[in-house]
Amino acid sequence: MLAQTRTWSAAASLAAIVLTHSQSFAGLVAQYDVGTGANASVIQVDFTNGNAYQITLRWDTPMNGFDALQLSTSSISGAALAYDTYTFGNFVTGIGLGTDYEYGNGDLWPIENYWHYWTEVNGQWEIAMFGASDRMLVDGSKDAWVFGSSDAPQAVPAPGAAEIGVVCMWHRFRRKRR
Repeated sequence: MLAQTRTWSAAASLAAIVLTHSQSFAGLVAQYDVGTGANASVIQVDFTNGNAYQITLRWDTPMNGFDALQLSTSSISGAALAYDTYTFGNFVTGIGLGTDYEYGNGDLWPIENYWHYWTEVNGQWEIAMFGASDRMLVDGSKDAWVFGSSDAPQAVPAPGAAEIGVVCMWHRFRRKRR
């Protein structure tokens, strides 16, 4: 009986840690898999309400960061993309995924009401010092769009990893009870 209580206590403790840990991350609202091809890149979109979306884009032909965002949003039902075109390139003004949509063109100084473009370099997020049209994707690349903040994209845990740990502990507890 004492062993069962310890196991149950350990499972409950793990569940509490998992819930606390997952609350320290932004909410991963949805993941999408779009396109076809041998290469894959990840695009993360962070909204000011804390909702994060990840898109895995598969591709074969050369593609830049703006093309990747455009293809991704056109492939997801209900997604939206708004942008202005200038001689120097495209300026993303609005992105919508799921029930989230944010629009801004940087006109509310000092509020950062625009989409910030980030790229991952050697495992670290860096704000892009170039436009998305100037970045050519490579297999395994990661881009992010963050609205209204110059903070790096939020850390998004691997989906389901925490829940698997709780399920494993629960099955261990159930086996010992028999």
